[in-house]
Amino acid sequence: MGRTSPAPVVALVATALLLAGCGGSLADTDAPMPPRPDRTRPGDFCGAVLAGTRAAQPLAALLTRGGTVPPDQLTTAAEAVRSAYAEVLATAPGEIRADVERSVAAVGLQLDALEAANGDTAAVVGDAELRSRLTAPEYVQATEQVRDYIGKHCGIETRGPG
Repeated sequence: MGRTSPAPVVALVATALLLAGCGGSLADTDAPMPPRPDRTRPGDFCGAVLAGTRAAQPLAALLTRGGTVPPDQLTTAAEAVRSAYAEVLATAPGEIRADVERSVAAVGLQLDALEAANGDTAAVVGDAELRSRLTAPEYVQATEQVRDYIGKHCGIETRGPG
């Protein structure tokens, strides 16, 4: 049919969305967040992860359809994800905060790319620079660390990419 499969972008975005969060832009990905005292309980973080997962479901459904996501739907879904995952980041326990921050940045990169491409999933799938950044060891390792923590401390099992 000539349309690029949305599977790669769905795998990249959905994995990151379900594991970490979003927020931040390309400019913030290289600037580390200042340390803050750990005043959160794992339950707060786990609740935020579950809320973030629910918030990400409409965006994942839009991406699964492929093609071009209508601008109003993309804006609404991206705002919901950013808002929900701001709470994930705010409640991240100190022991995995850096990994959550990096995972949040990865989702932000993906959302920024989708928005810059006006919702064109094929353009995002074909973005070699984005794919290269998202598969860099620091992002992959951060995602794995967050996934492991969520499984161990929250009882939430997630699937890895692919």
